[in-house]
Amino acid sequence: MARVELPGGCYGLECADGTKYTADPGGHIDVSDRHAAAIKSSQHGQTGMLSASKAYHLGTKGGRRCPRCRFLAQVWAADCPHCGAATETE
Repeated sequence: MARVELPGGCYGLECADGTKYTADPGGHIDVSDRHAAAIKSSQHGQTGMLSASKAYHLGTKGGRRCPRCRFLAQVWAADCPHCGAATETE
């Protein structure tokens, strides 16, 4: 699967084989790898209007809490990305 970011006002895509993908305007859709390849080689993919890329997710079991603003940062963040205060292990 690959994720395609849609331009504003776009509600989805209809592929040449008739497959339809729908999303909220300006949102994203997840397409099959063969449709992602077709998007990349299309005129819209070549010009950068549409971009199909693999979706990656990163998750950790722990985190570090900012004592000042209470933001929960990633486990490796020694400083809060919001206010710059030192974070504490949660």
